[in-house]
Amino acid sequence: MIRILVPLVVLLAACTTQVRDDAADGTGPITFVDGLDTTAHGRVRELVDRWNEQASRREQVVFVEMPTSTDAHRAQLTARGQDLWGVRGSPDCYDVMAVDMVWTVPFAAAGHLEPLDPVEFGVDRMLPEAVNAARSPDGRTLWAVPWRSDAGLLYYRKDVLEEEGVAPPTTWGELRRQAIEIAPRHGLQGFVGQFRRYEGLIVNAAEAVWAHDGDLERLDASETKAGVRALADGFAQGWIPREARDYDENGSLTAFRSERALFMRNWPYAGPVLDTPGSAVMGKWGRVALPWPSALGGWNLAVSRCSANQRTAREFIKFLTRDDNQRRMGELAGWAPTTQALYDEPGLVPRELRDSLLNARIRRPSPHYDELTGLMQESLHHVLENPDSVDQSLDQLAADLARAAEGR
Repeated sequence: MIRILVPLVVLLAACTTQVRDDAADGTGPITFVDGLDTTAHGRVRELVDRWNEQASRREQVVFVEMPTSTDAHRAQLTARGQDLWGVRGSPDCYDVMAVDMVWTVPFAAAGHLEPLDPVEFGVDRMLPEAVNAARSPDGRTLWAVPWRSDAGLLYYRKDVLEEEGVAPPTTWGELRRQAIEIAPRHGLQGFVGQFRRYEGLIVNAAEAVWAHDGDLERLDASETKAGVRALADGFAQGWIPREARDYDENGSLTAFRSERALFMRNWPYAGPVLDTPGSAVMGKWGRVALPWPSALGGWNLAVSRCSANQRTAREFIKFLTRDDNQRRMGELAGWAPTTQALYDEPGLVPRELRDSLLNARIRRPSPHYDELTGLMQESLHHVLENPDSVDQSLDQLAADLARAAEGR
């Protein structure tokens, strides 16, 4: 393996410019990478275009969209960071990366990110939990800037529940009962969420566990097992459709948007999409805070260590996270801002999103997060097809995670 890697490093060094001391002050064109722009009317690309209109010709931003799968997104960023480790000035560098909050610590530990000055970005004005997720575990180093925050919401067919004369569910038990009893009467599936074998499965499983007073940090606890079992039983009993095991955010959104489901767990961005032309549920849906704690979601903006134009990269991050641009993305894309003061502006952040955010919980960051989440995804996806294996699978998972957390 060492004999293979050495020529590779030499080849990369020959094709790119070696690390320069002036990179921190470098200005010039940069590449910005984010996930697929699923916002209604492509609001992320619109924001990048606004930067390019006001920036100088030599500081233009190229916007690159990653695959829809967050795992594929992470894998591509990781591979690019590894390929360009120790070099700067490569045209293949992703200068500014949008990274899921749980990726920030492992990306920094792998040496892919540049440390940032908290004062330069004014992070004191931002949501404390979001900022904490962008720092090193000891809190001393800021590795990224919170851009958009997220919390899960429960979307429902308002027309159906009104016809039935019932309010949206406030507990897991009520969700299950309405999904079993009401959905079939209207030719609907009960509940859809994100259950494909990727990071979304961890989020949805964590929320089911929290709904039963469990904790993914205590996999052997009876409450944790009860939460996972309740989710698996939903598939076994059919009120969560079998095909939802392959759903990510867009898969579940398509099902709900096509009038196939009574309930959907999804992020705030789904709301504007449900009211775009072609949606079969336009004007027929509502949403409430999840009846249980949501996983705190969100995306941070980081400067890649391979960037030779880091001043431009930092200015671009400051542009994206400005209060006026966060306000605009809240109004047009349904994003939850990271600036605390914006939550006091009437009508900007819907009450249900504010309530869900205030009750949200963090998935603990770890330098070994890739290994941990991979093990959890495999085990939990297996359990969804084998409800009888919950106890044995979670006991084994607890042991596997303990070894992975120690880097073994």
